Amino acid sequence: VFSYGIASISLAIALYQIKPFAKFRKPSSIPSRFLRKKIPLRGIVMHIEPTCGTLLMVDHKPLIPLPRLNNSKHLPIKIAGLDVTANGISWLQTIVCGKEVTFIPLVKEKEYVSCIVSMQQNQEHIKIGEELTKVGFGTIRENSLKLMMKDKDIVNYYKCLLKAQKWAQRKRNGHWHFIIQPTLLWKIQEILREKVKSVLPTFIAQQLNI
Repeated sequence: VFSYGIASISLAIALYQIKPFAKFRKPSSIPSRFLRKKIPLRGIVMHIEPTCGTLLMVDHKPLIPLPRLNNSKHLPIKIAGLDVTANGISWLQTIVCGKEVTFIPLVKEKEYVSCIVSMQQNQEHIKIGEELTKVGFGTIRENSLKLMMKDKDIVNYYKCLLKAQKWAQRKRNGHWHFIIQPTLLWKIQEILREKVKSVLPTFIAQQLNI
């Protein structure tokens, strides 16, 4: 009997910690320990809200879903570290809206939760922030992740954003097409780079970041 009691208590504690039945609809409902442990959550992006720096309105999916009477309220998520352009909003509406995403909560604000957001696309796992940045539809928001830079996962995420932004700047993608004027030297370099890329195996070209 004693062992059953211990097992029941352990199960109750585990259920309390992971909240398998909880459906998060507002930032304050997410436990702080989920942020500390960077617990991945899942949900469907129902629509894109172009306020507060562009929000993904997500219908959060609990680990164990239960029938609910009201599913109209969605969790507002902001892609961590980024400012999204008007073209980026259109990209999100086309590529991400209606799809299932995985999001790791980092910071809770009153209006939204800043998250690292990813999804499956064509059997490939992509990080939404990096993709937006690489095509020039998102720009790094300076100092937005500064307070969390002691965390190695956040540092790696920020480095990936920086790499993607440098690529976008070099290619004059999206936002950078209007900010950095293409010079004759740049055009020649791009022509040469494309010729080199065409004769190299795809894997090697990716490793060389060509």
